[in-house]
Amino acid sequence: MKQLIQKLLILAAGLSVGINAFAYDFEANGIYYNILSVQDKTVEVTYREYSNGTYKSDYSGNVVIPEQVTYGDNTYSVTSIGERAFIGCDALTSVTIPDSVTSIGDYAFSECSGLTSVTIGDSVTSIGDYAFEYCGGLTSVTIPDSVTSIGDYAFYYCRSLTSVTIPDSVTSIGNYAFFRCGALTSVTIPDSVTSIGNYAFRECHSLTSVMIPDSVTSIGDGAFNWCTGLTSVTIGDSVTSIGDYAFYGCSALASVTIGESVTSIGDSAFYECRSLTSVTIPGSVTSIGNDAFSWCYGLTSVTIGESVTSIGDYAFSRCIGLTSITIPDSVTSIGDYAFSYCDALTSVSIGESVTSIGDSAFYWCTGLTSVTIGESVTSIGDYAFYKCGGLTSVTIPDSVTSIGNYVFGNCTRLTSVTIGESVTSIGNYAFDYCIRLTSVTIGESVTSIGDWAFCQCFSLTSVTIPNSVISIGDYAFSDCTALTSVTIGESVTSIGFRAFDGCTGVTRLESRAEVPPACGSYALGDINKQTCELFVPIKSLDAYKAADQWKDFIFITGVDYDNPGSVGDAVSENDGVYVAANNDSIEVTGADNAVKTVYNINGQLVYSGTDTTISVPENGIYIVRVAGQTFKVAL
Repeated sequence: MKQLIQKLLILAAGLSVGINAFAYDFEANGIYYNILSVQDKTVEVTYREYSNGTYKSDYSGNVVIPEQVTYGDNTYSVTSIGERAFIGCDALTSVTIPDSVTSIGDYAFSECSGLTSVTIGDSVTSIGDYAFEYCGGLTSVTIPDSVTSIGDYAFYYCRSLTSVTIPDSVTSIGNYAFFRCGALTSVTIPDSVTSIGNYAFRECHSLTSVMIPDSVTSIGDGAFNWCTGLTSVTIGDSVTSIGDYAFYGCSALASVTIGESVTSIGDSAFYECRSLTSVTIPGSVTSIGNDAFSWCYGLTSVTIGESVTSIGDYAFSRCIGLTSITIPDSVTSIGDYAFSYCDALTSVSIGESVTSIGDSAFYWCTGLTSVTIGESVTSIGDYAFYKCGGLTSVTIPDSVTSIGNYVFGNCTRLTSVTIGESVTSIGNYAFDYCIRLTSVTIGESVTSIGDWAFCQCFSLTSVTIPNSVISIGDYAFSDCTALTSVTIGESVTSIGFRAFDGCTGVTRLESRAEVPPACGSYALGDINKQTCELFVPIKSLDAYKAADQWKDFIFITGVDYDNPGSVGDAVSENDGVYVAANNDSIEVTGADNAVKTVYNINGQLVYSGTDTTISVPENGIYIVRVAGQTFKVAL
């Protein structure tokens, strides 16, 4: 409305306005102008016309913009370069902007591909958004001391720009300001700058070093993203945050110094900085973002400050040179895949404040031989230590309440596991294919053992399932071919499909549940029921003899668990006849005058008679037949 009133005033004064009045107010010496203020007598340089969605001008060669211009009876000061004034002027080669100009508008010189030289007057305070974008021929620019802000995309894709001097007056560098200035080799950021915008220097491939002064408080997202020639960065002590993707893909970056005021390192901040060998995260930092140092192949040393409370997902994933890590006591959570694929990592110490270890946190750390899990950890996520092939032993503290799916799956060198007293569930595949696992201690709070939990633990010889367990999952111990002894606690109500499939070596199975657990198809299918001795509660003997799969055992022995020492170390009963192993002899009660025959495991007769205490030549397994019944006894 103000512009329209000004134009009407000009018409009222008898001034002639051309047919393109609404594109420019007048033209003088080949330059088009719009009147900004009749009263103040100020004008801006503008374009010739706008039609069919296109801004049109015919500026070419060397253009010198005057400080003043006369039109009619008035002399006007040229105070700004208007929006899109020179947009798309391919033939424009140089521009001189006078000291009278205070601002360069948005898109002012956008797509001036032939522009090689710009002289900016000493009164310009702002360079607008996209002001020099796609000026592919521009090789250098000097920004005067009067400028306080460089707009978003101001020099976007000035691919020939090799150097830029940013004066001490500039306080902010806009988003994408120098994005894709691939020839830019150096930039000096003055102490006046407080913020560097998002992706400000992204893909400045020739930039080799950057010093970010103490005045800067924030580095925007992607600020130096894909600066592949950048070798060193010093971040001043006033910077409080490093944005997401800030140095993403800086593959030559070998050295970085992070200031003592940084509190957060953004997501993917140093992602794929493959030449980075060491990093010290200062005590001011409280969070390390997702993927922050992911794919830093050369990283061998990391020091995490004592204030970090969270390590993000994938934070150090695929840092294949990292050999050890100490997670301080300040950390409360380790994100998903945080150290996954760190296959040179040999030891990890997890601080006392960590409450959760994320899914796949140490996934495929094949060189990991030891891990210390702090007493505050309550949950270990799925795949947390999956395929940590060098891990030999692990103690899960009493604080842990759940062990996720696949958590130690394929830990092929793991030989022993102690599961703390607070764990309530063991996830599916939790210890699957731990082929060297010989010993496992399951805590008294576990209520469920997941599907395939100990599948293919070929070296496991015995297992005791505590009284707290209610269910044993499908294939839970399948293909544990070395398993000889299994004790099932008194609370188990169900044993899953093929739970002990392939366990052909089991010779002793004890179930303390008074009600025979319901068995899924083939749950006990591969246990040799002709030779394996089954021990069950004496009061439930008949129930087991009638229950599906349990009834198929030839040697079912009732045990008085309420008074197990009444007739020796192990008591068997059937229809009133008791047989017990007692040191180096076998004691039989309830059939005093009956003939007893005793055979060794090879079927050789070692005794026949009516004695109730029978001496045997050596310890071993013996078959006792008395009163038409058969018992199996181990001494």
